[in-house]
Amino acid sequence: MEAVAQTPTDFEEEKMSSYNHAELQSRLAFLLMSAYRQQYSILTELDFEFASGKTRPDLSILPKRKADWLADEIVVQDIPLTTIEIFSPEQSLNSLTERIYKKHFPAGVKSVWLVVPTVQTVSILLPDKRQMNFADGVVNDPVTGIQLNLSDIFEG
Repeated sequence: MEAVAQTPTDFEEEKMSSYNHAELQSRLAFLLMSAYRQQYSILTELDFEFASGKTRPDLSILPKRKADWLADEIVVQDIPLTTIEIFSPEQSLNSLTERIYKKHFPAGVKSVWLVVPTVQTVSILLPDKRQMNFADGVVNDPVTGIQLNLSDIFEG
């Protein structure tokens, strides 16, 4: 059987996932939904088309809105309050932070969580280039007020 060449879409090439990446994405979605689903819409792998470019964060936190089951959106125009990016083995830190500062923040995203599984840290990046790094204790997002225990995120 001959391999069929895939053409890249307008979105970033589909990144390969890993077990740890999938585990963290599922765990973060569960923790956030358990505590904040009344206040925010927490969505995974949603495609956004910003004026600054197209992107697909691992998780997005938007002001609460109801799903319209009769009219779906393939590419969302709304701007998330917060996006969460989980660093993957095949990514470079430079390309990930470049995407955050060139696409997410210019579009109006207020904070971005950068989750680094290998060192079990979360950094919250802000548009003014400030960042907060969490290696233990409680991750506290100053934009959304979301708080999660780092030990719950990286529970063994």
